[in-house]
Amino acid sequence: MTRRAVCLVSVLAVAVGLLGTWSVGPGSAAVGSVRGFDGKTITVAGFGVKTLLPGAETGARARIERFNRDNEIKGVKIELADFADDKGDPATALSEARRLVTQEQVFAIVADISASNPGQYFNQQHVPYFGAGYDSTYCSDTPTTKLYGFGIQGCLVPSNPKFVPDNGFQFYEYVSSKTGTKRPTLAIFSSDTASGKSSVRNGTVWQQGAGFDVTFAKALVPPPPVGDYTPYVQQLLTADDGEPPDAMYCLLTVDCIGIYQGLKANGYDGVFLSSLYSDVLVKALSGSAAGIGFTNLTEKNPALDRLRADVEAVKPGAAVDTGVEIGYASTDFFIQALKTAAKRRGVSRLTPEAVQQAAAKQTWEIEGLAGPIEYPASTAVPTPSCSSIVVSDGTAWTTVEPYGCSRKKFPVK
Repeated sequence: MTRRAVCLVSVLAVAVGLLGTWSVGPGSAAVGSVRGFDGKTITVAGFGVKTLLPGAETGARARIERFNRDNEIKGVKIELADFADDKGDPATALSEARRLVTQEQVFAIVADISASNPGQYFNQQHVPYFGAGYDSTYCSDTPTTKLYGFGIQGCLVPSNPKFVPDNGFQFYEYVSSKTGTKRPTLAIFSSDTASGKSSVRNGTVWQQGAGFDVTFAKALVPPPPVGDYTPYVQQLLTADDGEPPDAMYCLLTVDCIGIYQGLKANGYDGVFLSSLYSDVLVKALSGSAAGIGFTNLTEKNPALDRLRADVEAVKPGAAVDTGVEIGYASTDFFIQALKTAAKRRGVSRLTPEAVQQAAAKQTWEIEGLAGPIEYPASTAVPTPSCSSIVVSDGTAWTTVEPYGCSRKKFPVK
């Protein structure tokens, strides 16, 4: 598990190479016989816990509006018919997926922020889904072109990885420069759950590979709610042979806040890293760092300017946050695959299968915002691994390690 998908647990296994239930194949499909496409309009839907990243729907609508406005595929429009709330429950996720396919007749899923994707069902029904990659349905033990799930950062939550990406290279550069040491000490911790133990194991591999001396690596904190963080704070403050380590890497979600505030109250002045990048949390996490899989959204460049303009066009005054970025970027991934399929087969022969086949061998990127991510390699390990490091000053997030990528990977023993 990576820092961008921390504590999000897959509950359904990936089904690879399953036979579909379609009566019309991609080579013989006629206009009107394709689920979700009547020859003029492609119907898609969002999927996941609405309250988790509410901006995801706005981001998807912003990218779709530009596609329609600019006539990016002549004669074809995209309609976001629904954003299904799976409530973080696997049973609800499956029933909502069935509703979207059988009743809404969706062509594909975009802005997928679910950690409970019914991957087997989506694969059986040939439903391409594009999202954050928050569960293992986006993953395979080895690279494959058979999956229907595509993450904007590739496979983030592998079940049994043979290799892990170089997710620690930028954090190492920041801590090493800040401390003036080539071998800074690091404490890694997560939740005392199966996924938490896996995340600690994998995180240890890539942080050691980056150059850290990992002196503490434990699935330390019980699942929420946690009433008192003091015992865990005390363990972390002595994690380097009785002394505080140079840096700490929190693989929790909101519990990172309570632990960080406890560390600060006890005088910890090392570097604290989490995945909690949000303007809502900028004050609570003042002085801490966040690792994010895209360019800092407070920066200015052509890609970010266009993102802000697209969002403003559909929801004036809306903040551009992590949810917006995920919704926008994953919808762009779908649109790029859709364009490739249309170019190869023609608009009249667009099918979900054709889009899956295009995405399965695609390199996706919005230069200046996110990517590149290469498929099919990224079904097994993010290829390349891209991120930036930002630090909160209490009012805003400032970039300390600009967005960059690494192609290194490390074996998991």
